[in-house]
Amino acid sequence: MSPRPAVDTPGVPAQVERFKEIANRRILWVAPLMLLLVFAATAVTDTGLFPFVAGPVGACFVLGWVLTVKSAPKKTLRILADNRWQVWPCRLEAIPGKSLERRILLLAPDKSVAASFRGRVPKDVWLGMADGRGVLWFAGDLRFPSVAALPGGAPLWSVVPEKPEEREPEPRRGGDGEGGSALDELVSEARSAVVWNMLG
Repeated sequence: MSPRPAVDTPGVPAQVERFKEIANRRILWVAPLMLLLVFAATAVTDTGLFPFVAGPVGACFVLGWVLTVKSAPKKTLRILADNRWQVWPCRLEAIPGKSLERRILLLAPDKSVAASFRGRVPKDVWLGMADGRGVLWFAGDLRFPSVAALPGGAPLWSVVPEKPEEREPEPRRGGDGEGGSALDELVSEARSAVVWNMLG
């Protein structure tokens, strides 16, 4: 575990500030468009109580979306401030029917799956890991939404634990069979002095 909170890693606060800027831009452009669509839809529907019900309900939905988008960087910052980096060997997998989300499997030293998360893994990270295997830094609690990053702390992205019904059966362990030596290398890399020096 890193000696200091994850937020103290050079470059991490700047990434969170960039998340805030992106969230504010998204709100500035998308929220008015959503409100316009809600009220346009209510205006062309039947008369009666429907527009008076659907309009406020739609507006509440838009407000809820704005608050969610606005609070996401604050939640990320709180996770990074309250937790230290952990180093995990991992495997990334595609999720059928999801073009942007990936499954992030954190692997225990015995090569079993210690935890399974979902998140929007940056494209460079997804394409940069040979066979979807590598080492990640992880800040948070394995039971709750957390933050993952490549060693060094960039790029950051949010992850959420998979619900039991979303999880696929645990993959075969590497053991002496296929993939065993590759997983051994990942465990060694996660334990290496180089990675831990970066955390110091």
